[in-house]
Amino acid sequence: MHASLIEPLEACERARHELLSALREHPAADWSMRANDCTWSLAEYVDHLIRSEIGTSKMVRMIIRGDFRDLVRPPEAAYYDSRLEVYPYGRLAAPSSLVPTPIAREEAKGRLADVHTRFVHELGVYPGPDADEMAAPDPATGVWFTLAGWVRLQALHEAHHIGQIRALRTR
Repeated sequence: MHASLIEPLEACERARHELLSALREHPAADWSMRANDCTWSLAEYVDHLIRSEIGTSKMVRMIIRGDFRDLVRPPEAAYYDSRLEVYPYGRLAAPSSLVPTPIAREEAKGRLADVHTRFVHELGVYPGPDADEMAAPDPATGVWFTLAGWVRLQALHEAHHIGQIRALRTR
């Protein structure tokens, strides 16, 4: 793993550990239940997080491949790098590609593991330079992230939803 990706990936690993812990806190009977019409079920949160990590993995692959090399960031565009500490979106409607469909509880752990393994693999092939030297825009928002910023975003996105998942337990 390139040195510039180690800390952002460690943040992802911590978030994944917390996510799995938060999911274990819920009884199986809660898996598909929605608290109300404005929230997702655990089955939907997990599907959303799987879709999101697949999307982040694709962005990472395209950045590493150089697909955005000639793209010029507009001066007014928001820009985040490896120092990203706070999820930049707040509560935002999920882009259509990330709108979840419920996933079976029996499938969830394996799918989460599979997409995370692929994400780590994509990062593992990065030879350098510093992961803050390459950037690409979020196709849904136009916000720009460096390669390391995308990894930080992945961790922060999971953390954002972990809080919502834990809040379901208190209802």
